[in-house]
Amino acid sequence: MPRADIESKADGHQSWSSSPVDLSTADHLESLLGDLAELSGLERPEQVTPLLRRSSMMSVDADGVLALSTRDLGPKEFRITRSAVEDLENLTRPVDTWSRRHEIPVHRGGVIGDIVAEGRPAIHRDLKVLDDPILGSSLARFGSVVAIPLLEDGEARNWVLFFYERKEGITIAELEERLLLSNIMGGTVRLLRVRQEVRKAHDAIQREVDQIAEIQRSFMPRELPSIEGWSLAGRFETSDVAGGDLWTVCCVDGDRIGLLVADASGHGPAAAVMAAMTHAVFHASDSSELDPAEVAHRLNRYLARWQVPGAFVTAITGLFEPATGRLEYTRCGHPPALLRRADAQSAAEVEQLDAVGGPPLGILEDIEYETAEVVIQPGDTLALMTDGILEARDPSGAMLGVSGVVEALLECSKDAECTLERIESAVHRFEQDRRPDDDQTLVVVHRAPAGA
Repeated sequence: MPRADIESKADGHQSWSSSPVDLSTADHLESLLGDLAELSGLERPEQVTPLLRRSSMMSVDADGVLALSTRDLGPKEFRITRSAVEDLENLTRPVDTWSRRHEIPVHRGGVIGDIVAEGRPAIHRDLKVLDDPILGSSLARFGSVVAIPLLEDGEARNWVLFFYERKEGITIAELEERLLLSNIMGGTVRLLRVRQEVRKAHDAIQREVDQIAEIQRSFMPRELPSIEGWSLAGRFETSDVAGGDLWTVCCVDGDRIGLLVADASGHGPAAAVMAAMTHAVFHASDSSELDPAEVAHRLNRYLARWQVPGAFVTAITGLFEPATGRLEYTRCGHPPALLRRADAQSAAEVEQLDAVGGPPLGILEDIEYETAEVVIQPGDTLALMTDGILEARDPSGAMLGVSGVVEALLECSKDAECTLERIESAVHRFEQDRRPDDDQTLVVVHRAPAGA
């Protein structure tokens, strides 16, 4: 036999050697590999038995077969899940004995009840069954039976009985081989069954999550207020199907605009529900008497009263007058908004609106928030975002941070959509192909230059 010496490609030195066995003479190896490959690709448990019947390597010879279930049954009780004591072709027909198992009759006693009551593998030679109370005379032609328990959690929950016309049956060595093969196949059937159930549950959950996501998207403004001399743009991207970010606007007493950017803790449906509650309370507070601090107070009181442990919402609530550019805002555990003045040329000239700040919403019920004020001058641009923008990461794990957003903010002094696109592009370039860890929401307000 030729000897193979393997050399390491890294340094050219021999690292190991062997004498490979020539497998070209193993006539059934390719057939076995093909059967195993087909077995690994099955999707339904009822496909296993037909494969065993077709396989020359995994099939077992017998003149008759009974498949039984003793799951959740008493002594000597059993269900016949498949019967091929008269015609082995019945084994090739796919049968679902799982979803409707309880519709299969329960039998008790007879030769089958006595055999399964032993609870162990068995070989019964010189078999004589003239008139069984369950199967009648259908077993009369057989001279031996082999009982193979299929174990789950150490207990015999299912059985396969192989019947032979010959009296001697099989050897103990053959019994051991069959016990092993049958339980491997039984384990495959259970795995496929579990996979079916998991897929079914996953599909049901996914449908629910998709509906939640659709509801969440409906919270985002479908039409933005058209304000002479102003432009407004917003974008929301979730790291999952449903997320916890939220932005919304509303008109207050005809000449002011209410604004909310919020981020519920966590991800997925639970965060989306928190965002939905925040959205509902915010719009229920749509009143000219409510300044941003009062809106934050009402949001906090409601969320804290119905608090889920560990859940909270960060937010910026704002109210601005387009006629004067006056913006009142309150910050609740949320990243500061960024304000680029019309003449700003460097990062140092971009303002962070952090004059006020309080804890996130929904943690403590009795919290008083403060309001700060700033005037958005002609040519100024205001950017509000959730921390998913600031914490966008590149493949190495580094964060974009405030500096990365400010750099993009300085690239455009035109309308809100232009600035939004520049910041979004900067985020996507920075992340490359990395999936975001968090939801990302960005809202931009721009006041046109005087005379524009």
